[in-house]
Amino acid sequence: MYRFAHLADCHLGAHRYTELKRLELESFERAIKRSIDSKVDFILISGDLFHSNIPNMEVVKGVAKILRGLKEAKIPVYVCYGSHDYSPTRTSMIDVLESAGLLKRVDKIRREEKGYTLDFTADPVTGAKLTGISARRMSMEIEQFRYLDRGPLEAEEGFKIFLFHSAITEFKPAYLSEMESIPLNLFPQGFDYYAGGHLHERIEKYEEDYGLIVYPGPLFGSYATDLEANANGKQRGFYIIEFDDTIQSTNFMPLDFVKYAYFEYDVTGKGSQEAMDDIISKLQVYDVEDKLVMVKILGELSSGKTADIDPLRIRNLLMEMGALHVNINRHGLKRRERRRIRVKFDQDASKIEKILFKENRENLDVLRECDVDVAKELLDVLKRDRKPNERRIDYEDGMFRDALRVLSLDKSLGDLL
Repeated sequence: MYRFAHLADCHLGAHRYTELKRLELESFERAIKRSIDSKVDFILISGDLFHSNIPNMEVVKGVAKILRGLKEAKIPVYVCYGSHDYSPTRTSMIDVLESAGLLKRVDKIRREEKGYTLDFTADPVTGAKLTGISARRMSMEIEQFRYLDRGPLEAEEGFKIFLFHSAITEFKPAYLSEMESIPLNLFPQGFDYYAGGHLHERIEKYEEDYGLIVYPGPLFGSYATDLEANANGKQRGFYIIEFDDTIQSTNFMPLDFVKYAYFEYDVTGKGSQEAMDDIISKLQVYDVEDKLVMVKILGELSSGKTADIDPLRIRNLLMEMGALHVNINRHGLKRRERRRIRVKFDQDASKIEKILFKENRENLDVLRECDVDVAKELLDVLKRDRKPNERRIDYEDGMFRDALRVLSLDKSLGDLL
């Protein structure tokens, strides 16, 4: 009985925060260690080992050290490009690591008269035969699948594995319906295992005439949406597959070494200050120590500005409470949309002003309980021009007294003037 590990979407170098950088590399390191402990014969990485085709050199140094350990253990690593690994104009770090003998691409494709041709790479110990198509610009990727000479691939005997980094149209989750994809009927048939990447979801399906198709999903997660899903209970990890002439077992290996806390708050119906005070109050009793905290704030404020929901204050509070890292998602937060005011400009200015005050009571909280006639009279007072030879202090004092009179405050405040 033989074994191989299947990883995908490691996205090493995706994060810019120190703690997240450490966790993403640790996820890769843990997956490799568990693979070695499970005595795998080889490892597959179905694209996006790195988040960039030329990643940060400190990240590369950490990865090279791990891959060198695999080479010393005589465990080969077979890969294809992911959409983040590939560049049409620059050499990829994948190619550099292949030149150093730390991994091997199995996606070598060439154009011939009858279409695109793929060769197999045979694993020297197990005899498994590997090939595949890498991610490239989607137009080129679709062309390679469409014009692939599938006959020789399907006729090849033995245990066969096909690596790819593309969404399969029939397997896309509903929320990814707009994602570009490859129809299943463009894949060669008759492989024992189709090692997928690109979809950040775990999918395991057996398709008649094809074989077992597996997406392991990301090891950790390269985007805030991935981490939110983790905080909501989604498991991340990789697969270990046992086989001889056929697949004998599939085992998902979760990487449960990160603790999460998830906090979601809907501001709908609340003013910005009320919402902010409530968020702080609720967070103060959360258990966030040594956890990666995901905060999601959404909904429509009844008043105030979205900027009043202060992410820095929230982050500082949670870090003081012992959080490992705090991510705050405010993309679903918005202020109440002002209703458009329509007036006819063939009316005199006084009528237009009155209409605007009346209509704006729906948009401005300060006017909701205010009488329109009072607001109009106050505007007239504030618009009064300064009389010739009138001293500025007399002008401002008179305007102030008239405003108090309009607001019925002149008697209560008269003694202060």
